[in-house]
Amino acid sequence: MTTSINQQDRFESKRMNGIWNAQQGFTLVELMIGMIVGLVLLLVIGTVFVSSQGVFREQEDNARVQENGRFALEVIGRSIKQAGHVEMPFTGFKVEFTGTAINGTNGGAGVADTLTVQFEGAIGDSDCDGKGVTVAGTIIQNYFNIDAANAELRCRGEISDTPSVPGAPPVGNVLLNNAEDLQILYGIDSTGDQSVDQYTELPADWEQVITVRVCVLIRSEKTNVVSAGNYLDCNGASVAIPADRRLRRAFTSTINLRNRINDTP
Repeated sequence: MTTSINQQDRFESKRMNGIWNAQQGFTLVELMIGMIVGLVLLLVIGTVFVSSQGVFREQEDNARVQENGRFALEVIGRSIKQAGHVEMPFTGFKVEFTGTAINGTNGGAGVADTLTVQFEGAIGDSDCDGKGVTVAGTIIQNYFNIDAANAELRCRGEISDTPSVPGAPPVGNVLLNNAEDLQILYGIDSTGDQSVDQYTELPADWEQVITVRVCVLIRSEKTNVVSAGNYLDCNGASVAIPADRRLRRAFTSTINLRNRINDTP
């Protein structure tokens, strides 16, 4: 019996020694290597996260810039398409608009242009301020310009019984924020064949204008979106990105004056 107990004690001792040997901890070198590997992994994960966040932010701002650019061209283009429109009365037949269908000013180098559009409104039509027409045939006049100090596209709408003489745009309401430039070229038909012979910044005869090429320069709301580099402005020139590092895009569209061209969509 005593021999059996001694053997059992020796077996138990060996087993416990094996357990203690198996439970030995890391050495200091192993611990430091493990910490370094962990830090490297955290650095890689952090870098990937920051990079993906930057790409997502730029894509989000780019989508917003494109949305604003399309909106600006849509609002301005809708007015241009209606320029010179005449409401047909129940008695008689008018074929000529009595006002100035389209007019504008050339801002020159580094200065935004302005645009003025006139047309007769129908019941349900409204100017760019949202004021509705209550009497068919009254004149809608929309002034478009850029507030350069605040980077805003503005419009002033007026409704009157008689067309007014176009002039410098009055202070209007904000249509769109983060719009830095508005450049306009007018397509001139000097031969009467309803095709553009040339584009000019300021026509000698506004009655010859049949198309308008509009460009708006839109910037992102957020700063520090893009790295240093260049962007193309409304004149097609490569311009260095300013210190604010906003994303900038120039949006261009050519719009027909439907009331001066036959068989246009």
